[in-house]
Amino acid sequence: MRLLYLIILTAVVISCTQTMGIKTSGAEKVVKDAYIRTTEIDIDKENQIDVQPKIDIISPRDNEIIKGRTLIIKLNVSNFKLVTPDRYPKEGQGYIQVWVDDMEARSSNTEFVFENETNGTHAIKAKLMLSNNTLLPYSKTIKVFIP
Repeated sequence: MRLLYLIILTAVVISCTQTMGIKTSGAEKVVKDAYIRTTEIDIDKENQIDVQPKIDIISPRDNEIIKGRTLIIKLNVSNFKLVTPDRYPKEGQGYIQVWVDDMEARSSNTEFVFENETNGTHAIKAKLMLSNNTLLPYSKTIKVFIP
Protein backbone atom coordinates (compact mmCIF):
# COMPACT_ATOMS: atom_id res chain seq x y z
CA MET A 1 0.00 0.00 0.00
CA ARG A 2 2.82 2.41 0.83
CA LEU A 3 4.42 1.62 -2.47
CA LEU A 4 1.19 2.56 -4.26
CA TYR A 5 1.03 5.94 -2.44
CA LEU A 6 4.67 6.61 -3.30
CA ILE A 7 4.06 5.89 -7.00
CA ILE A 8 0.95 8.12 -7.08
CA LEU A 9 2.80 10.96 -5.28
CA THR A 10 5.72 10.73 -7.72
CA ALA A 11 3.34 10.83 -10.69
CA VAL A 12 1.57 13.93 -9.32
CA VAL A 13 4.87 15.76 -8.73
CA ILE A 14 6.15 14.92 -12.22
CA SER A 15 2.94 16.09 -13.84
CA CYS A 16 3.13 19.46 -12.05
CA THR A 17 6.59 20.41 -13.34
CA GLN A 18 6.91 22.71 -16.33
CA THR A 19 9.60 23.22 -18.89
CA MET A 20 11.03 26.74 -18.90
CA GLY A 21 13.05 28.47 -21.57
CA ILE A 22 16.26 30.29 -20.64
CA LYS A 23 16.65 33.88 -21.78
CA THR A 24 19.86 35.90 -21.79
CA SER A 25 20.21 38.63 -19.18
CA GLY A 26 21.55 41.24 -21.58
CA ALA A 27 24.97 41.18 -19.92
CA GLU A 28 26.59 41.23 -23.35
CA LYS A 29 25.43 44.85 -23.69
CA VAL A 30 27.61 46.03 -20.77
CA VAL A 31 29.75 49.11 -21.42
CA LYS A 32 33.10 47.92 -22.66
CA ASP A 33 35.18 50.96 -21.61
CA ALA A 34 36.06 50.95 -17.91
CA TYR A 35 36.60 54.23 -16.09
CA ILE A 36 37.48 55.40 -12.59
CA ARG A 37 35.49 58.15 -10.92
CA THR A 38 37.73 60.52 -8.98
CA THR A 39 37.25 63.53 -6.77
CA GLU A 40 38.45 66.73 -8.34
CA ILE A 41 41.06 68.71 -6.42
CA ASP A 42 40.71 72.48 -6.39
CA ILE A 43 43.57 73.90 -8.41
CA ASP A 44 44.13 77.45 -9.50
CA LYS A 45 44.10 76.79 -13.27
CA GLU A 46 46.14 79.89 -14.16
CA ASN A 47 49.02 79.32 -11.76
CA GLN A 48 48.65 75.53 -11.27
CA ILE A 49 48.64 75.95 -7.47
CA ASP A 50 46.88 73.58 -5.07
CA VAL A 51 44.35 75.60 -3.04
CA GLN A 52 43.39 72.91 -0.50
CA PRO A 53 43.99 73.79 3.17
CA LYS A 54 47.34 72.57 4.45
CA ILE A 55 49.05 72.40 7.84
CA ASP A 56 52.75 71.77 8.46
CA ILE A 57 54.79 71.49 11.64
CA ILE A 58 57.81 73.73 11.10
CA SER A 59 59.41 73.27 14.51
CA PRO A 60 60.37 70.86 15.99
CA ARG A 61 61.31 68.54 13.12
CA ASP A 62 60.30 64.87 13.00
CA ASN A 63 62.53 62.69 15.26
CA GLU A 64 64.29 65.76 16.70
CA ILE A 65 65.94 65.51 20.13
CA ILE A 66 64.63 68.33 22.33
CA LYS A 67 66.85 69.95 24.98
CA GLY A 68 64.93 70.95 28.08
CA ARG A 69 61.39 70.11 29.09
CA THR A 70 59.53 72.76 27.08
CA LEU A 71 58.09 72.00 23.64
CA ILE A 72 57.59 75.04 21.42
CA ILE A 73 55.57 74.01 18.39
CA LYS A 74 55.50 76.30 15.37
CA LEU A 75 53.07 75.63 12.54
CA ASN A 76 52.46 76.88 9.02
CA VAL A 77 48.88 76.98 7.72
CA SER A 78 48.01 77.78 4.12
CA ASN A 79 44.72 78.24 2.24
CA PHE A 80 42.80 78.43 5.53
CA LYS A 81 41.77 81.48 7.57
CA LEU A 82 42.45 81.09 11.30
CA VAL A 83 39.63 82.41 13.53
CA THR A 84 38.46 81.75 17.08
CA PRO A 85 35.96 78.90 17.60
CA ASP A 86 32.41 79.98 16.72
CA ARG A 87 28.98 78.39 16.48
CA TYR A 88 28.48 79.55 12.89
CA PRO A 89 31.52 78.58 10.83
CA LYS A 90 32.28 79.98 7.43
CA GLU A 91 33.86 77.88 4.70
CA GLY A 92 37.64 77.87 4.85
CA GLN A 93 37.79 79.30 8.39
CA GLY A 94 38.66 77.67 11.68
CA TYR A 95 41.39 77.04 14.20
CA ILE A 96 44.23 74.64 15.03
CA GLN A 97 44.07 71.77 17.50
CA VAL A 98 47.43 70.43 18.72
CA TRP A 99 47.99 67.26 20.72
CA VAL A 100 51.19 66.31 22.55
CA ASP A 101 50.48 62.73 23.61
CA ASP A 102 47.26 63.16 25.67
CA MET A 103 47.46 66.92 26.20
CA GLU A 104 45.41 69.14 23.89
CA ALA A 105 45.52 72.84 23.03
CA ARG A 106 43.30 74.87 20.67
CA SER A 107 44.04 78.26 19.23
CA SER A 108 43.92 80.48 16.18
CA ASN A 109 47.67 81.10 16.67
CA THR A 110 50.39 79.13 14.90
CA GLU A 111 52.62 78.74 17.96
CA PHE A 112 51.93 76.45 20.93
CA VAL A 113 53.97 75.95 24.11
CA PHE A 114 53.82 72.78 26.23
CA GLU A 115 55.85 72.95 29.46
CA ASN A 116 57.14 70.35 31.93
CA GLU A 117 57.19 67.49 29.44
CA THR A 118 58.54 64.15 30.67
CA ASN A 119 61.54 62.32 29.26
CA GLY A 120 60.89 59.93 26.38
CA THR A 121 59.27 59.90 22.97
CA HIS A 122 56.31 62.21 22.37
CA ALA A 123 53.83 62.32 19.48
CA ILE A 124 52.81 65.77 18.24
CA LYS A 125 49.70 66.01 16.07
CA ALA A 126 48.33 69.22 14.55
CA LYS A 127 44.83 69.30 13.01
CA LEU A 128 42.71 71.89 11.23
CA MET A 129 39.23 72.32 12.69
CA LEU A 130 36.26 74.35 11.50
CA SER A 131 35.16 77.01 13.96
CA ASN A 132 32.19 74.79 14.99
CA ASN A 133 34.62 72.03 16.14
CA THR A 134 34.25 69.89 13.00
CA LEU A 135 37.47 68.04 12.18
CA LEU A 136 38.88 68.62 8.71
CA PRO A 137 40.91 65.90 6.95
CA TYR A 138 44.09 67.98 7.11
CA SER A 139 46.59 67.04 9.82
CA LYS A 140 50.28 66.43 10.43
CA THR A 141 51.93 64.10 12.97
CA ILE A 142 55.56 63.90 14.08
CA LYS A 143 57.53 62.37 16.97
CA VAL A 144 60.19 64.02 19.14
CA PHE A 145 62.44 62.74 21.89
CA ILE A 146 63.30 64.39 25.23
CA PRO A 147 66.35 62.71 26.83
